[in-house]
Amino acid sequence: MMHSFGMFFMMRFGEDALRRITIPLTSLQFTQIRNRRRTLRLPFWIPNKNDKTLEFLDPETSKLYEEVLNYEKNGILPAWANSNVSPLICGNRLINDYKSRVWTPHSKRTGLLARKIGMLPQWLNDGTRVLCTLLEFPQNQVVSAVDPDSWYSSSLVGKRKAFGKYGPMWKITVGAVNANPLNFTSTYRAIFDRAGIPVKEHLGSFLVTEDAVLAAGTPLHVCHFSVGQHITATGKTIDWGFQGVVHRWGMKGQPGLSPTKSHRRVGSIGSTGDARVWPGKRLPGHMGYEWRLISGLEVLRINPLKQVMYIKGNVPGEVGDILLINDVHRDEKHEKHVRNPPFPTYFANKGEENISNDEKSGMYSEILLGIIAMKPARCSGWDIRACDMVRTAKEQITRPPRAISAARLPHTVLLLIFDYVGLKNLSACMRVCRHWWAVLQHQDSLVWESLARRILPKEAQHDPCLLSETISSMEKIRAFYFAWNPNDCSKNNYVRTNGFTVHRNPVAQSTDGIRGKIGVKSGIHAWEFIWEGPLGTVACIGMATKHAALHCQGYVALLGSDDQSWGWNLVDNQLIHNGAQISPYPRINNPPKYQMGERIRMVIDCEKHMIYFEKGSEFLGIAFSKLPPLKLFPAMCAVYGNTEVSMVYLGPPLLG
Repeated sequence: MMHSFGMFFMMRFGEDALRRITIPLTSLQFTQIRNRRRTLRLPFWIPNKNDKTLEFLDPETSKLYEEVLNYEKNGILPAWANSNVSPLICGNRLINDYKSRVWTPHSKRTGLLARKIGMLPQWLNDGTRVLCTLLEFPQNQVVSAVDPDSWYSSSLVGKRKAFGKYGPMWKITVGAVNANPLNFTSTYRAIFDRAGIPVKEHLGSFLVTEDAVLAAGTPLHVCHFSVGQHITATGKTIDWGFQGVVHRWGMKGQPGLSPTKSHRRVGSIGSTGDARVWPGKRLPGHMGYEWRLISGLEVLRINPLKQVMYIKGNVPGEVGDILLINDVHRDEKHEKHVRNPPFPTYFANKGEENISNDEKSGMYSEILLGIIAMKPARCSGWDIRACDMVRTAKEQITRPPRAISAARLPHTVLLLIFDYVGLKNLSACMRVCRHWWAVLQHQDSLVWESLARRILPKEAQHDPCLLSETISSMEKIRAFYFAWNPNDCSKNNYVRTNGFTVHRNPVAQSTDGIRGKIGVKSGIHAWEFIWEGPLGTVACIGMATKHAALHCQGYVALLGSDDQSWGWNLVDNQLIHNGAQISPYPRINNPPKYQMGERIRMVIDCEKHMIYFEKGSEFLGIAFSKLPPLKLFPAMCAVYGNTEVSMVYLGPPLLG
């Protein structure tokens, strides 16, 4: 049967065709088709776009020409541009009557050209901070509309896209940014002369369906897109030029110590087998300047007065680059698929020139945080007995509520708002907004004074000596949160109502300790101790971990009795750690004894892993060094009954 099939195939197609299909696979050779390299300059057959045209105009015509250009730059358009009649394609009744058009899920509208002008943070209703990209749509107008048949017959691109899988598609060319015609060639200016519009600096083309075709000269508004919909941004990435493998591909590079002049090189690119560099090897080269498409970007806010749109997320390119913006087209059931947009585009009526930029006008997303101002009203005229001017007509200002960004409120308003915010939320506010941080950085503002009155106990506020070293209200609140911990102490100690002083009950034959509320692991921190009452036989201050003991029987230097604590016994001036006396402190002959009521400052440097003490303004020397990288808490232990020890956190000390 196979023999008869071969005879039939040879008689039908020839002996050469039979030989080609019977070649064994071992004799076949496969050649890799590499992609075309990036071109950074236009081909030679494309005419130049920019050219300095010499026009010999008389002074009056030249002056009139400059006035017209200034009018266009200031946004003053001719009468036909401000008319209510849509300048759609004439001659086709279906296209000319745009009011009868109905959007369908298969309709594809035209896109717009946007300029990236930067990024700005916005806040959602739940307090989440999101970065938004600001896109400006400067003077967008339709330049031309090409039907599928003409596009197919005149362009190689049209042969691929005019009749694709989505059916026949029109090509709409959009121009943006009015420019001086004298800077362009006559061939380029002829494109806009046919449409009767000013010369545009940038052009972009979009595929649209027949029911969404627009005529040449149709102005395009930023409200072509609506708040809440998702868009697609296409543009060139940032051009980094020639870059190495560390920057271009994120490679680690060579070691930093041993090699010479090869720290950021790629290293070996060969192999032990075939003696060649395999295609696709990541090597140094040109980085960036590639076409990239990012889809599914949400529109959070639109400013129609400035033609600016706020996009959640980032877009390709750097500030000033031009992007192609159009709708997202996915499955009809997909949540990001465009639904019921202005169709075929947005046409502003004559009475809609001053579009309000508030939440009720649809220019704000519902998830964005916004503060609505009060509605002002002036109802009565002037009193004739109060002044000479008389107003008989009542004046009523009806202005819609205006959305004010919470990041731009004045200091006085923010202080009143922050007065109702807790300490934890204030800390979050200082981290998310630079303006809020500038308002709250003043440590004696009304906000911190109000918080200090609510948080600090009355006994601490009325004590003139306890918080004398903490001047501002913010420092006093911070000191209270770093004070003694009533839940982390011996049963024979209790914290007084002022929150800063610990009192030891008169219990015999025991040593009792207490730790602070917050431990430290990084930075430089200082505490001030005041011992009120007799010291007894053991009175230690120092640092301890959370595993150190706080109670034992007998009179023992509990702080420093194990490897979890470091203490200074004020009775005999000895440094104690791991149950052993290290050395006398201060390290001088006959150091003075501690006098009741003296203020001792303990400083811990977590970066250099050491502890030292100060008495008054005198530096006593380094007490402990080579501390382990653990979280340490300020601590004390005492044996004398009815003795009291106060501790105040001072924050970072003044070095030098």
